[in-house]
Amino acid sequence: MSVGSITAEIARRICDSENVGYSQGEDRRSWYAAADAHGRVSNPQNADCSSLAAGSISYGLHHTYGVPWGHKALLEINDFWTGNLRAGMEARGFDEVNWPDENLTPDGGFQVGDIVLSAGNEGGVGHVIVIVESGYDPLESEAWIAETGDIYGERGDQTGQETRTKRYSEHPHTLRGAWTSCHRFNEAKFLQQWPEFRKGKAASTVPAPARPASSAPAHAHGIDISSHQGGLNIAAIWADFVIVKVTEGTGYENPYWRAQAEATLAAGKRLGLYHFANDEDAGEQARFFLDRAKAYSGRATFWLDWEADALNLAPSDALVILNQMAAETRSTPGIYLNGQGMESGNWSAVAGRFPLWYAGGPEYSDYGRAYSDPPIPNVPYWGGNVLIHQYTEDGYLPGYNSHLDLDRLRDRSAWDTMKGGGQVAASAPAAAPAPSASPYTGKKNKSDGQSELVCNGNFGIATIGRLQQVMGTAIDGVLDEDGSPAVERLQSFLNSAVKADQQTALNDAPRLDEDGVLGPDTWRTLQFLIMAWHREYLPAGWDFADWVDGEAGTATIGALQRALNNSRANSGRLW
Repeated sequence: MSVGSITAEIARRICDSENVGYSQGEDRRSWYAAADAHGRVSNPQNADCSSLAAGSISYGLHHTYGVPWGHKALLEINDFWTGNLRAGMEARGFDEVNWPDENLTPDGGFQVGDIVLSAGNEGGVGHVIVIVESGYDPLESEAWIAETGDIYGERGDQTGQETRTKRYSEHPHTLRGAWTSCHRFNEAKFLQQWPEFRKGKAASTVPAPARPASSAPAHAHGIDISSHQGGLNIAAIWADFVIVKVTEGTGYENPYWRAQAEATLAAGKRLGLYHFANDEDAGEQARFFLDRAKAYSGRATFWLDWEADALNLAPSDALVILNQMAAETRSTPGIYLNGQGMESGNWSAVAGRFPLWYAGGPEYSDYGRAYSDPPIPNVPYWGGNVLIHQYTEDGYLPGYNSHLDLDRLRDRSAWDTMKGGGQVAASAPAAAPAPSASPYTGKKNKSDGQSELVCNGNFGIATIGRLQQVMGTAIDGVLDEDGSPAVERLQSFLNSAVKADQQTALNDAPRLDEDGVLGPDTWRTLQFLIMAWHREYLPAGWDFADWVDGEAGTATIGALQRALNNSRANSGRLW
């Protein structure tokens, strides 16, 4: 038996012999959780198209190579759907089969166990099928549609067609030319990626490239809630993260927030806490929020929601709150903005330091009913570096019969790093921060023996503190929006290092204003200098236009961190 034959056998059994219906809800993987070693289920269950494909592949890998259940070499269903299934398969030995656009089938026809995608992010409709026989017009098995004609249904196949096997040529997506790719298992590729599963050989004796630290996707899906969702059963909701409203202004506290926060942590989900700002005093708002939320330091990320009446204030007021959050929680907070908020002022100083949670994008309020994977918006100041994208306020998830805000997190590790070390309580010994949350590598800087930064692109307290140390100023991990001595000294160094004619070409001025403000001109000059002196700090393949843009994106901050790791304390210069 091969991976392909077992994949096809399991998919066809689920579709033809087992009482498995269709749903995209929390129970989309219930068939996989309930099935025995042979893919049989004893009571009604559900699948969706991607869980059927991913689960069937996992059966194939398990039975062919002995990959243990739960191992990263298997496709964990909750992490994959049609939009990222290609990457998941490619990390587990699959190759794309050549398929000319003008043909209805790939070169040489189909083989048993082929996976055929219609990926929405590649011009398709968001569907996947499993080929269960070879040829140019084979049978395929698929999870198709719920008994309601919608994407959510009761467990079990009420119509006999919720999961089904159908002739490829008769499929509506074939007739409309909606398939985008075909993928086929390659044993040699899989064993190179996962050498521990070579039969008869110890993994330690097999010369092969090191396996990736994790094959799970970086992204995650989640929701943000307030008192309006006071009755929500958080444990029952499919979400990797939940961001909870704590306070608004200086006088409103969500009466459910503590219960919502504790339920999130108890369910093993990532927790975020946010303050909804209004046009009251910024310092008082920060105090009102932190008096309640900072007890969750080290366990949650913290967010400032800046919209509505808050737009009567300035970005400098937002910085007051963000700086206070950062200082008291020993973390890197983030800011929530929509399109109107983005246009309300100059956010360059905020963008240089704090991650963005952005609400907007095409057809924002109507963008689907369930989790989707819309394109990440390109916005002012942050560019494409949007950490969280709220793409609808009209979402619907099983387990809750009202609308929900749905959010996509671009990078789980960035979220985990934002939590930092957390607040140290005076009355209790401080707990050691988790390794993934630490801003330091544990190594020593070769230049001066100081702790080396993790080059993660996060302009947080540790990075700012190291900049202050290198520039020889007071170290508190905070930069004042009105001007920071450390930035003044950095600007002075840049003025000495970059010629006047070069700066004029970059910024239409021969010198930077040494005003201590990290604006686009300063970032652009720093980017130019890094490109001239340390091109190896740039991402592979980036050219001048990609790099020198005056925006403090993840790549730029990561390069600055590398520069700081190669700089001496109190030197007043990089490198």
